[in-house]
Formats: sequence, C-alpha cells, structure tokens
Amino acid sequence: MRVLHLVAADRWTGAAATALQLVEALRDAGVDARFAFRPGHNLEARLAGLDWARPILVKERALGDLRRTVAAVRGAAREADLVHCHLPHDHLLARLALRGPSVPIVRSVRHLRHLRGDPFYGWLLRGSAALALANSDMEPLAARRPGLAGVTRLVLPPAAGARFRPGLDGGPARGRLGIPADAVVAGTVGKLAADRGQDVLLHALAAAPATWGLIVGGGDREKRLRTLARRLGVVDRLTFAGYVEDGLEQLYAAMDLFVFPAAGSDHGHRAIAEASACGVPTLAADLPGVRDLVEAGAGGALWPADDAAALAVLLAAWTSDAALRASSGRAAAASAADRTADRLASSVLGLYRSCTGGSAPGRPVRSKGTEGS
Repeated sequence: MRVLHLVAADRWTGAAATALQLVEALRDAGVDARFAFRPGHNLEARLAGLDWARPILVKERALGDLRRTVAAVRGAAREADLVHCHLPHDHLLARLALRGPSVPIVRSVRHLRHLRGDPFYGWLLRGSAALALANSDMEPLAARRPGLAGVTRLVLPPAAGARFRPGLDGGPARGRLGIPADAVVAGTVGKLAADRGQDVLLHALAAAPATWGLIVGGGDREKRLRTLARRLGVVDRLTFAGYVEDGLEQLYAAMDLFVFPAAGSDHGHRAIAEASACGVPTLAADLPGVRDLVEAGAGGALWPADDAAALAVLLAAWTSDAALRASSGRAAAASAADRTADRLASSVLGLYRSCTGGSAPGRPVRSKGTEGS
C-alpha cells in the first residue's frame, strides 16, 4: 500500500509530530508511506536527507501559490493509493487536488473544533473516506454530524516513541537544572501560552509548599509566568527548563508527578502518553480525551479543569505518599506498554483497508479489533 500524508506545517510540533510518528510506524510495518510538508523551519531540518519526506507544500500568499501547491499535491497523489490529511488546510488542498473518488482521503481529527458544524468544515469532512479521531470523546460528536453517518471512524491508540520508557535516570537532569535530589518534582510540558495552564500550576504550588515545580516549554508567556511565580513566592522551588525536544525523556524521568493542566493544539494529549511511558503518574485536568490515558486511581488522578485549589490538594497528597507515586507510576507504564507503534500502525492499516474494500462503512473501527487485519 502506498500512502501520502499531508501536513501543512513547517514546525515539528503538534499535528506534524503526531503525523510523523504515524508515518514512521507505518514504514516500520512495511508500508510505503510518504510525508509532504512545508519547508522553512525545524521540520525541514529534521527530515533532511529522507527520500520519503517531501517539502512540497508552500505557504500560499497569492493565488498562484495555491495553484502550484494544489498541482504538487495532485502530482504526488498519483503515486498513492490513499491520501491521509492531518490539518484542515492540507485537507482543503487534497479536496481541491483530488476531484472524484479515484484516491480516497482519510482525515485525522486532532482538535474538537475541527468537528464543528459550519458549512466549510462539513464540506471537508464529507469528502473523507474515513476519519481517525484523536480521542474517544470525539466519536459521539462525529456520529451526530450530518453527512458523517456513513464514514468509517477510528479512535487512534495514542503511542509514545521508543525513547520514552520506564527506568531512565533523571538524576543528571536534576543536577543540570539545580533541582535537589530529594525534592518531589511536579512537572508540566507545553508551550508557554495564555491557555496552557502553567499559571494554574503556579497557584497550586503556592498552596502545596512541599512540592517542587518544573515547567518545560518555550513561548511568549514566560516573562509573565516568572512574574507570577515571584508574586506567589514559589521561585525558590520552581525551575523553567525552556523548550526541549532532544532529551525530553530525561526531563520526564526527573519528575515524580506529571501535571497536565490544559490541552494544546493536539487533543490526543501526547505529553500524557510520554509521561506514562516513562513511568510517571499524571495529575490531569478532566478534559475531553484525558480519560483515554489516565484512569483515576491507577496511573494518576483527575481534577476539575482550571481549579488550582483542587490541584493543590492532589499535589500535597501525592507529594507526601511515595508508595502511591511508585504504584501509580508502575500502572502508568504498564498501560503505556500496550500503546505501541506496532499497534498504532496495525490500527491505521485497518482503517485504510476499510477505504479500499475492507470493512463496511458507517461503523466505528475499534483499535484492538484491527490488529492483525
């Protein structure tokens, strides 16, 4: 099977990182999967020299750019049995390039707003042969959308990369960051932006004085967060690690608890999957899709979104209970061990086959049921 993946992005983050993980899993499974993206930033640098990665999507600043990009997608799709889109814009490019049913389009839906019912999104989704949903909370919403009843749907099994694994030594990372070896560290990973919840964590730390905070990420909110930390009196037990990609697994290993205060652009919540794979229990805001990854009482705990007081209660309780952290970390790692790249590839291959004469449309495809299909 030959599959063309489209991502109208130039940075290795969000949908692009998730799509690239899927392409690599498919290629490891023997699928001829190609990856088309925008050039110009760190995604291009990361993919340099790979003949299956093609920077053919440009940022359209004029009608001529759009025409050239659509033509490039049409040309690349001639070599494919199926096109898999990951963002609304690359889905639009595919719909413009592929008139008629000759090459099926599969769409990954990574954010709840991409299932909204306005005419544009409805037109995009109705042109899909199948949908790959980022979490199970999307399934009932997709089922209610007009025109989608006959579209096969799959809830993707989240998977962390092989570098995220239990048993890593977080001591060197703590030493490098100046975190005491005996501190109980609650960390979070994400872009430092107004809607990402780091301020909630800071307020919770102020009410949980035995916990050390670790914030991993970069963004324009850092100065305000540092100011807030000083006002709350938590700067002496708070570390900003900056943006980290290479070596991120070492920072998870340096944590005793992972805090997930808000969703990012990808509602598959990849950071929870990565922390769990490293054996770190998660204290997560109870948001759509989170329960796919965090089972209350096993592997972590849930708290009401934006409720810093509730998070502070959990931080205090989990900081004082080493046995709970250890048992929940083992449970998180065991759960993550079932979410492998092999399973991801097998599940998506089942979805692809449904578009080319496999299972009947209109039924959600269960991840576990596609293995070995």
